[in-house]
Amino acid sequence: MKNENGSGSIYKQKGKRRKCWVARVTVGFVDGKQKRKIIGTYETRKEAQAELLGYLNNPTLYSGKTFKDVKDLWYSSYSKTVSNVTLKNVNNQLKKLEVFDDVKIKELKLYTLQKFFDDLESAYRSKFVLRSALNMIFEFALKNEFIETNRIKFIELGKNEKIVERKIFTTDEIKILFDNLDSENRFIKKMTYATLILIYTGLRISEFMNLKTKDIDLEKNVLSIVESKTTAGVRKVPISQKIIHLFRENIDYTKEYFLFNKQGGHYNYANFFQQFKTMLDLLNIEEHTIHDTRHTFATLLNNANANSTSIIKLIGHTDFKMTEEVYTHKDIEELRKAVNLLN
Repeated sequence: MKNENGSGSIYKQKGKRRKCWVARVTVGFVDGKQKRKIIGTYETRKEAQAELLGYLNNPTLYSGKTFKDVKDLWYSSYSKTVSNVTLKNVNNQLKKLEVFDDVKIKELKLYTLQKFFDDLESAYRSKFVLRSALNMIFEFALKNEFIETNRIKFIELGKNEKIVERKIFTTDEIKILFDNLDSENRFIKKMTYATLILIYTGLRISEFMNLKTKDIDLEKNVLSIVESKTTAGVRKVPISQKIIHLFRENIDYTKEYFLFNKQGGHYNYANFFQQFKTMLDLLNIEEHTIHDTRHTFATLLNNANANSTSIIKLIGHTDFKMTEEVYTHKDIEELRKAVNLLN
């Protein structure tokens, strides 16, 4: 079937073929003869006609770029905006996606991608991080008109059935953090002081990342938490003498936020999460969640026999019963002291 001049053509191949219909366009002339390009082969004439029309409306979309082509284009710009640690973690995720390298990105359907995630033998969190990386690539493809829509958000990861065991940082682990404050490795130095601040202030990670320099009073040694997920979370937290120097040595009044990224702006949680895990690995500290720092703070207060009113105010709760049940964990040293009281 021929269309009008300049609008391409569709024809049927001979023989038994599942995709027997071919759509092609003229892309130029060589020695007076047409130079044609095949867009693709299809099962029905209707499908071929629709693809041909789509190509004529947007040739960029049908440029035939593979997933690897687009991934490499995205990576060249993305890699300039993040730290080496973040880049290392992203690279680990990208290796899992190499199975799609030779597939045209516009032909990667939701069904194929969903099956890929369904077959992954990974924890929910790993799947979540992988989907986030894939989403960035497809958003880049959409922005540059290599695809018409980004369906990555529709990929289902299943239920997050992982039960998180809350573990406080031990005395030895806290000592390791303090010992590495003077590390020559700038990454280690930054992550250890950030982790120690979380341990000795009890701030939620969101509260810490939203902490602005103007809300840090180093004359009165007080933090003002003005952004929190609860009303009780808006509070003032005295800075412990044990870590006051961490604020004095690291605060930069030219920046809006106390903890800032390479560009001097707001820190990204996903980056902090990955860097926190990397720091623990490098220091040979047992695996912890960021929220364990908050549990450690409450436990240290509880072990020091701080009164319940002080604990709930410092934590940013309204009920000590909930604080005690969820946030305080007597460590083995304190339990040993207790049993040694027995005659």
